[in-house]
Amino acid sequence: MTVHAIVHGDDVDGLTCGAFLRRLTGCDVYMANYDNLEHALGRVTPPVKTLYICDLNIREALVPDLMRIREFADVNIIDHHQMSDELMARLRDAGISVVLDTRDCAGVLVYDVFREGLGQGAARIAAYAAISDMFEDGPLGSRILAKIDLKFAQHEAQILTHALSMNQSIDFKRVILDELSRYGYPHRIPGAVELAVQCLEEMTGMKENISAEAVSVGRLAHMAAVNEYSTGGTANLIIDTLGVDVGVSYKENGEYVNVSLRGELGLPEHLGDISRDLGEKYGGFGGGHQRASGVKIPKEHLEAFLADLVEIFS
Repeated sequence: MTVHAIVHGDDVDGLTCGAFLRRLTGCDVYMANYDNLEHALGRVTPPVKTLYICDLNIREALVPDLMRIREFADVNIIDHHQMSDELMARLRDAGISVVLDTRDCAGVLVYDVFREGLGQGAARIAAYAAISDMFEDGPLGSRILAKIDLKFAQHEAQILTHALSMNQSIDFKRVILDELSRYGYPHRIPGAVELAVQCLEEMTGMKENISAEAVSVGRLAHMAAVNEYSTGGTANLIIDTLGVDVGVSYKENGEYVNVSLRGELGLPEHLGDISRDLGEKYGGFGGGHQRASGVKIPKEHLEAFLADLVEIFS
């Protein structure tokens, strides 16, 4: 296969990017995340002629692999994570195509780039990504949502979101990607509704425990994620349960800890900027959006990292 795509495989937005590219090109889709993106890029070799990278925060450490791949393939980045002007200029000077807009989700950006070739039904799939990733108000996403049955799309998007929270297996994600590429309906994916209901019940149980387990200081509260529920989902539930401005949840990953930050609607601070700066400070990396971001740092720095967050949001 001469066309290859690497997408964020842990959420609806990234899988939507992969579904669109699969439908357009029939390409192989590798579902990566921020932890293993470097490994995924290292696997790209000839005869690949075209590479798409979507919904994956491109950082300085990845540049050598991108430049290596550019020697034998066209490289196309479609993303909504922040990127410095300097890095973007370096990539473009090397002939790498970069489509980036932090105001919309990545699935909507892919839809917009390939709108003519995607045909009828694609807008509904893009809407699932915008709703799931909380980018309903983006300049492109809001126009898509203005022309669809919003309640129908919201319900389908949340079935996907909650089902994925309960089942992160590669097999299940491949089923979702294939169904979305055929413009199928999430409630018809085998097991998706049952998983979504299971997720809601688990969320209810977590809400009942957050008051006792979360540490609340100033405008922020934090706690370790429990069971298999995502750190991002836990951070959102912290805000919902305790009424704080920012929820933080974390989970150990070997010698590192993965941290998710979520903010209330209208949060004046930019969590992506904060995550990037603190990630670099503590020997890891981070980034994201104004109200949703993530950090990966050595686990011995977690307490100091949390103390810095408390100081910022006191």
